[in-house]
Amino acid sequence: MEHWSDPAMVRVGVNLGSAQGIPATKLLTTLHEVLARSLNLMRLALVAAPALVQCFFIHSVDFVSWLSKLVLVYALMGAVCFIVMPDQLYNGMGMGMFRWAFEIFYPEIARSNGSLHDPAETTVASIAGKRIGQLAGMRAKLRWQGSNRYLCLTHDGWTVTGDEKHSCSVEFHSVYWKDRLVPDTYTLRILAPTSDFHECWLSFKPVNHLRFGGWLAAYPSEQKACPYKVVRDSSCPADACKLLCAWTNMLPPSQRSCTGFYVGEQRCRDHVYIGHAADRDAAALNLEFE
Repeated sequence: MEHWSDPAMVRVGVNLGSAQGIPATKLLTTLHEVLARSLNLMRLALVAAPALVQCFFIHSVDFVSWLSKLVLVYALMGAVCFIVMPDQLYNGMGMGMFRWAFEIFYPEIARSNGSLHDPAETTVASIAGKRIGQLAGMRAKLRWQGSNRYLCLTHDGWTVTGDEKHSCSVEFHSVYWKDRLVPDTYTLRILAPTSDFHECWLSFKPVNHLRFGGWLAAYPSEQKACPYKVVRDSSCPADACKLLCAWTNMLPPSQRSCTGFYVGEQRCRDHVYIGHAADRDAAALNLEFE
């Protein structure tokens, strides 16, 4: 286990190698590549073998007879595979275009891979009666699920948790990438009229070379605003969501450690900061719309 200065950054791993000889990780990677290529070669052989065998007889008969025999061989092979091993034929040979035929004779294909006749998902993710994809322009307070702790700002612009009296609101702004709307992703503008950081943007302090930092703060420049994806999954309680750091462009190395992490509480010595955490430590947030 390797523990950096940032209490939220812990790396746990298993060393499969040794100081001498070939590392086990390299051996497993090589084995995986060999097996994958061998499987592709076997598929190619199954498809090409009948044509190669028929080539020995191409000069003994006219072309139409040779071609008809070749088609007959492929038809017999396909029929045998369709009867004896339909699952292997469908998944192993990529027969998705003929799925309708498989579903007629083998309904279990539909149960294991989803049916073409199943209706598309019609439920729309929402929170507090608002659709997640339509939060642009709305204002809300962020409250930690099951508590009275809200997102607040310190005099220095850092985010902390506090009571509702000292809480601040955020305004959701849509995020675009190459002139296309990024679904369920927003930048958060802080609304705190009594603070010097009113109408600033929520983002995080870059992580330094010691993996220290990443805490959320208010930034005057909109270009520094961090885009967050509003996520509702099975781990979220009712009317709660999580905020996922979701940059749409390449970040400098100091900031990449925060990308893909969720907003959550971080403890550093005797202080609790609001920063980025792994999924299991993500904060479940309630949005109290104004």
